[in-house]
Order: sequence, then C-alpha cells, then structure tokens
Amino acid sequence: MIFPRVLSCAVLLLLLVAVLSRGRRCSIAKILRQYRAVIFHELQNLRNLTGSVYRSGRAGPACRSDKDQRILLSIYNISMSLREVGPGTLQGPEELAVWRVARNTNTVLRENCRKISKSPALPAPAPRRQPARRRQQRLRDIGRKAERLATCWEKLNALHATRQSSWDS
Repeated sequence: MIFPRVLSCAVLLLLLVAVLSRGRRCSIAKILRQYRAVIFHELQNLRNLTGSVYRSGRAGPACRSDKDQRILLSIYNISMSLREVGPGTLQGPEELAVWRVARNTNTVLRENCRKISKSPALPAPAPRRQPARRRQQRLRDIGRKAERLATCWEKLNALHATRQSSWDS
C-alpha cells in the first residue's frame, strides 16, 4: 500500500511544480504570432520614418544571448527605452510610430509573460517643441533603438523557427 501513496504524492508534486512554473515562462509562439501580425509592420514603419532602414551602420549590441527569455527581456528593455525617448520629443508620424511600437510590444509581453506584467500602462504622448538640431539627434537615437529592437525580434524569430523545425523532424 505504500507504493500507491508515494506515486500519488509524486503526481501531486509534479502537478504543483507544473502550475507554479507556468508563470515564469512566456508563450514564445503567441508572442511571435502577435509580432508578425502587428509589431513587425509598426516597427518597419518606424524604421522607415527615422531612416534607419537606409543606414549601413550597425545597430549596436543587442540580444547577445541565445536564450528566449533573455531576448524577450532585451526586447522589453529596448521598447521601454524607446518609450522614454519618443513621447513629447517629436511631432508627427515619428512620435506616433514610436508610441505604437512601445505600446504594442509592452501589451504583447504583458499578456503573454507573467514576470513582465507588472509594468505600468503607456500614457499617450504629450507634444512638446524641440529645436531642429535636437530633433535630428533624437531621430538618430530612435533609429538606432529601432534597429536594435528589430535585430532582437529577428533573432527570437530565427531561434524559435530553428527549435520548431527540430521538433517537427
């Protein structure tokens, strides 16, 4: 009679571990589906508006890890830094594109990752006038961050596609 009791305890323990560890991971497949549906187009629009698509320079260090969770953290951090640079510093379509990319990235990660869900909602951008020189500097900075963000999304997509194809085999 000891064997069924040990077995039932082990099963309960495994169920408990499965339920508790569920909150630590993000649903990469859902995140990538939403990225392809919405964020990819918004990010491309931002890159076009800032001219970063046409620059030949590197985007800088981004997503050095090969682990999904660390790449997601990089994506989150870059999008939050975009949010800090964007609102109130630019007028017109650039400001709106920055706000959309940051808002959509934040929303997707909050919906699919329990750890990141503690971040506050994004406020609407408040317009402010800036000198032309400073505006160009901000556009370059936003362009670099947009390139880093695109690099991270591409790396996450490639990493997940590689794993998915190895699972399908």
